[in-house]
Amino acid sequence: MSVDKAIRDMIRDEIEAAIAPLHAAVAQMQNQGGVLAQLSAVLGGQKRGPGRPPNPFKLGRPAALKTGGGRRRTRAGNGQNDRACALIGCRRPSRSKGYCAAHYQKYRSLERTGRLPGDWKDFAPPNSVKDVILPRGRAGAKALAEAKKK
Repeated sequence: MSVDKAIRDMIRDEIEAAIAPLHAAVAQMQNQGGVLAQLSAVLGGQKRGPGRPPNPFKLGRPAALKTGGGRRRTRAGNGQNDRACALIGCRRPSRSKGYCAAHYQKYRSLERTGRLPGDWKDFAPPNSVKDVILPRGRAGAKALAEAKKK
């Protein structure tokens, strides 16, 4: 018996020992698959029609998936937010941190670039924050360059 053949036999035995549980699981699944096919044939085996399955989240989130915690505001009885945007003169309802969707995006942009004014605070009272006019185009690029110099 050569050394090469002995090594090959040893490797084959190790691989077969490692794969044996996987082989047993596959065989069991194949046996159960036959049983499930027979059971579905007996019960009628109705297949789902074309299209996507219904979304379970549209009907309401299951209790197990609901998350708690965080800072929340209560909403009015009709599901609409009763709080106005924090910017003076804006009549839209607030969505995040006391600002409407458009002004919250502006808040994020100002915060990201380091230009957030002092009165723009999280959860500011309605109609309490003055609007900031941002320069656009070439003037905006110059303003950003000057802000970086400071």
